[in-house]
Formats: sequence, structure tokens, C-alpha cells
Amino acid sequence: MDDDFIPSCQNIQVSKKLRVYLKEVQGAIGGRASDLANRIGSPAQSGIADVAEFMMLQLLNRNQTRFTHHARRSQLHPEDFYLDLAGLLGELMTFTEPSRLPCPLDVYDHHDLTKIFKTLLPEVKRALHTVLSPRAVNLPLHLRDGIWQADIHDTELLQSATFVLAVAANMPVDQIQRQFIQQSKISSPEKIRNMVSVQIPGIPLRALMVAPRQLPYHSGFSYFELDKSGQAWTEMAAAGAVALHVSGSFPDLNMQLWAIRG
Repeated sequence: MDDDFIPSCQNIQVSKKLRVYLKEVQGAIGGRASDLANRIGSPAQSGIADVAEFMMLQLLNRNQTRFTHHARRSQLHPEDFYLDLAGLLGELMTFTEPSRLPCPLDVYDHHDLTKIFKTLLPEVKRALHTVLSPRAVNLPLHLRDGIWQADIHDTELLQSATFVLAVAANMPVDQIQRQFIQQSKISSPEKIRNMVSVQIPGIPLRALMVAPRQLPYHSGFSYFELDKSGQAWTEMAAAGAVALHVSGSFPDLNMQLWAIRG
């Protein structure tokens, strides 16, 4: 007999294939929920998780309890299993499909369970393994020989994201906004020292009047958007790293570089 064949039955527990399907879905939901919960709670993403990420986690937690309950039942009709899988898929497609709408599904056919589940399960697994990318990505800055540097390995970020530098120091915010643009240089690591020594303009900064809503709010920070229109940006993007030099006095300087997806 074909190992993938699912006979018509009144209880999925009599079908090895349906039991495997249930175990796979239960495990995939639990794994995705754990990954998402860890990401939301990580220090790098602290306070910036999108509402969509919390809603996805809520969806996964709700379905995890449902499918865990199903796995412990001695009786579960294939149609009930199918309806819960279809409902899970419909909810996931709110987040994973550009249309935000569920794809058409075959009508449940009790006499052809093999086809019904063989069509539905791959779609559920695909949707479960679609990763929601965080809107705001923290790019850690490391100080070396007087130069701050952050590596940017994601080419999609370089092409489409908005880059924002958050700056705080032990001085009035309006003073930071006035002085930081004049006393900082941003470019590729290869060009930064030459730009500083001969005073060549680097990537321009534009002061933002309010903090971008995608970023965590911290009192005392000023926000500057990096201008992506010039040659200096093109060179930095090609290098896959950004270098930053700050002159003058900014006591207790604290800087955070963020990329905000469009």
C-alpha cells in the first residue's frame, strides 16, 4: 500500500499519515512561536516589535494549544482536523500573502483524504516557515581607533531601508541637534580617515524633529536620517559597512544606528 494513502476514516488516530501530519504541524507551530518570542524579547529588538509580530505570536500561541489538545485526544474526525488546518492557514495568510487574503482550497472530500491533506499540508508548512522581518533593525556600532563602525550584510536593507542614527549625550538636546551634524563624518571605512583629515563631505545627515515611530522612544535622544542620494552613500553601500567619526566634545556619547524597512 502507498505510504501516503489515507483511507476514509472517522478518527485520524487510525491513520499513521494523519498522526504524522498532526505532529508535524504541532511541532512547526511551537518552533515558530518560540523563535518569534525570543526575537521579540532579544535586547537588540527590545521595545520595537511591530504590532504584527505580537499578533502573529498570539495566533501561533492560540493554535499551539489547539493542536496540542488534538494530539492528546483519542478521537478526532478528519474533517475537524481539516477545518482547523484551513483556519490556521487562513490566519497565517493575513501576514504572509501580499493580498492578505486566503488562497482557494479544495472542498473537503471524505472519500479522498489523501488528495485533500496532501494539497493542504504543504501550504500550511510554507506559511508557517515564512519569517516576518522586523521593521526596525539595530546595527551595532563598534569603536576602533577612534572610528565607529557597523557592518551591513543585508543588501536589501542597503537598497530599500531608511537609515537613522540616534544620538544622546550629557548635554541639551537642541545643542546636540545643532552640533552633531557639523562635528561628525559618515562614509565607508576605506574613506573615513581621508574625509576627516581633508574635510571632505561624507554622507549628509538630516535632523528629524520626532523619533521614527518604528524605534523605541528614549528621552534625550536626537535622531538623524542618513541621506542616500550621494556618491558617499554609494561607496558605503558597496563596502557593506558604515564608518562614523565624531569630533568635538559630546560627554557620555551614546549612539544607535537603525535601518527601518520600507
